[in-house]
Amino acid sequence: MGLTKRPDSYYVEFRVIDSEDGKSLVLASGVPGARKKRWKVGCLNKTIARDMEAAIKTRILLGQEKSERAKPILFKEWAQIYLALEEVKSLRSFVGRSHSVEMHLTPFFGGKLLSEIKPQDIEGFRLQRKKPDGTRASVQTINHDHIALKHCLNVAIRRGLIQSNPASKVPLPNPNNERDRVLTDEEWGRLYTAAKAHLRPVLLTAYQLGQRFSEIVGLTWDRVDLKRGFITLRSVDTKTRTGRQVPMTPDVKMTLQRLARSRSLATRHVFTYKGRPLQRVSRSFKTALVEAGIRDFRFHDLRHCASTNLRRAGVDTATAMKIVGHKSEKMWKRYNAIEEQDLTQAAQKVHRYLQENTPGTLGEGAVQYSSRK
Repeated sequence: MGLTKRPDSYYVEFRVIDSEDGKSLVLASGVPGARKKRWKVGCLNKTIARDMEAAIKTRILLGQEKSERAKPILFKEWAQIYLALEEVKSLRSFVGRSHSVEMHLTPFFGGKLLSEIKPQDIEGFRLQRKKPDGTRASVQTINHDHIALKHCLNVAIRRGLIQSNPASKVPLPNPNNERDRVLTDEEWGRLYTAAKAHLRPVLLTAYQLGQRFSEIVGLTWDRVDLKRGFITLRSVDTKTRTGRQVPMTPDVKMTLQRLARSRSLATRHVFTYKGRPLQRVSRSFKTALVEAGIRDFRFHDLRHCASTNLRRAGVDTATAMKIVGHKSEKMWKRYNAIEEQDLTQAAQKVHRYLQENTPGTLGEGAVQYSSRK
């Protein structure tokens, strides 16, 4: 901070916050939530610029530099502005974030001034957050809303509407979300059969390729190579900001070929509904689950299924991580479900190894495992 030279003029810059009464500016270098305030000198003479810098600093120290403190704004008013900002609309997570803001955060915080939201209010929100059916939402779901609120208030700070972010002062609990829920072959068959026509290609892509929902609904035809059998995901398309090449399974390739033959020229998107890019599947997915008689299963769990199936198929860890887009083995392990059949097969493998490599250590009455896998 201090003097900054630009082609048209020198500028004086200081980090500031508003005084407690909101009437003047206070120097706040290194203070969380402080904003940058800039004054134009109006010339390229460094001596004049230094004098102006000293004069402005003196006025601030004496409490004579007036604040342009914004008028108080309600959360519901700011929420509308926030969701209309280009920097927010361009977020990869915009669909989910807008859902959190509109459906959960605004009903709870809407009548409060931004400056009046306290950490205890956020704790209260977390405690009362429920699913549409009235049951308590999962920790991971509540954390998603919390993260959306945190970003919403961070943007408000950058625009000088508030000085600090109360959402940052409330820790996000560990959801301990190592889920073991994967579909059996029979459950997958029921789900796919129960799904509506527009949903089936989406389910298949998630189940067999492990792509995230945002990667699927954002996919455009220019990134689908049906000849080579690859889907190209750019860094801007992925959660980890790392691009990758995803090989299609024969089922997925056949499905995309069918979609290509009937594609609408009105959109570049691969997955559509009534000629428009698909954005949500929550309602149709829930209906398919009910009709298939499947409980305790989320769309994101299809990614767990894909990771587990890759491991069971014998694909090495490095290649499998590349396909589904995991950057760490820790994340890969989290998405892998170890079920009873996997443990049984492991015991069978150990048994066969011992029979082949340590003859004479097994008695005649030892259990003979089935060779069926």
